[in-house]
Order: sequence, then C-alpha cells, then structure tokens
Amino acid sequence: MKIKTSLAAAIISVVAIPAFASFGYPESQAKQLTEGVTPGGILTSGFAHEYVLSLKESSEVEIASDHFPGSSNFTLRMKAKLMDASGSIVSEANSVNGDFKIDERLDEGEYRLIVSGDTGGYGESDTHQYSLHVDIQ
Repeated sequence: MKIKTSLAAAIISVVAIPAFASFGYPESQAKQLTEGVTPGGILTSGFAHEYVLSLKESSEVEIASDHFPGSSNFTLRMKAKLMDASGSIVSEANSVNGDFKIDERLDEGEYRLIVSGDTGGYGESDTHQYSLHVDIQ
C-alpha cells in the first residue's frame, strides 16, 4: 500500500510541477508586435510579458502603453526594456501616471520588449488591462 501511495505521489509531482512553473510569456510564446494596437493584458508583480518586434529596415519606432480610460494613475507601475537580438538593452522606460513610452531609431532586425510591473487587479476587468500602441516610420 505504501508503495502505491509513493508511486502515485511521484507521478502527480512530475505532472503538476511543470504546470505551476510556467508564468508570464516564455520565449516561444512571446507576442508579435506590429504597427497599431496590441492587447497586453493584466500585469502582476514578478511576471513579465514579452513581445517580439521584427523590422525589415531601419525605422523610427514609438511604443507606448495605454490603460482603460480613467484607470491610469501613479499607483499603476509599468517598466519596459527594449533589447536587440544579442540581448543588449537599447532603451528602457518607467511609467509616468501608469504608462510608458519608448521612442527610438532602430536598425533592421529582431527586438524583444519586456514589460513588467503591476497594472492593478487580478481579474479580467477592462480597467486593469493595458495595450501597446506601436508606430513605425
């Protein structure tokens, strides 16, 4: 009986641990950023969201976060890091009244945007959702 219980516990732990270990967006699940509006979701402390930006030519790129109208304020904290393909930080931004803005001239290539912070709330309420506005020229 003890062997069956031990075996069952071992099987459950092997199956359950990976389910609890994956938070945020792993590299393979990073969202693609394109010109226009990209829904971001809800940020919670400790779990960053990752995005991929692919540029076919050198461009002026502006990335700005935005919250549901009326929800942006000093209590909503967001940070953004834009990194090139080698992992070097190209630009960083902290929120001002809950939103951040990155405006950079970027060369052709792949970039990763890491957004972290806390947009307040844990449910699916629109008031805690953020979106990213991307303008490429």
